Amino acid sequence: MTKYLIPIFLLFICFIMPIQIYSIGDGIGAGVQGAFYRYQDSSYGSSFIPVNRDVNYIITGIYGGKTALSTLSWLIGDIMLVFATVLSLMGEKDPDDRKIKIICSFLMVSGILFLISVMLQYGIFLHGDAGISMPFGVPLIVISSWYFFKMRSTLFL
Repeated sequence: MTKYLIPIFLLFICFIMPIQIYSIGDGIGAGVQGAFYRYQDSSYGSSFIPVNRDVNYIITGIYGGKTALSTLSWLIGDIMLVFATVLSLMGEKDPDDRKIKIICSFLMVSGILFLISVMLQYGIFLHGDAGISMPFGVPLIVISSWYFFKMRSTLFL
């Protein structure tokens, strides 16, 4: 049963768990952002923004500067998270050590890219002119990747 721990956790991160909670500017809005979605409520209204709309905003030039770089970093983190999830879902009875290391590495890089994205947007201390961010999901991603790597011999019994 423990062999399903990593795929279930990764699917949880991908589709359910918010990775950051943020406030926009001087309180003009706030939102939550998961790996593939963002929901924000501001003085301009409420918005649900899926990842494909963020890609469109970059391509059309709506996002520019640090917002475009931040979003691009987030998207690359999404890609790493998808790779880790797909590899973990390609179930094997006894995955080899190399595959587990790759899954954990993709997960770790994903968490680091999410943090870089938040730091690009909100500053190194996670607050600035753009607002405040609390990326509580990022430490969970990084710690879990380290835990899965260290405990790989007991997780895949």
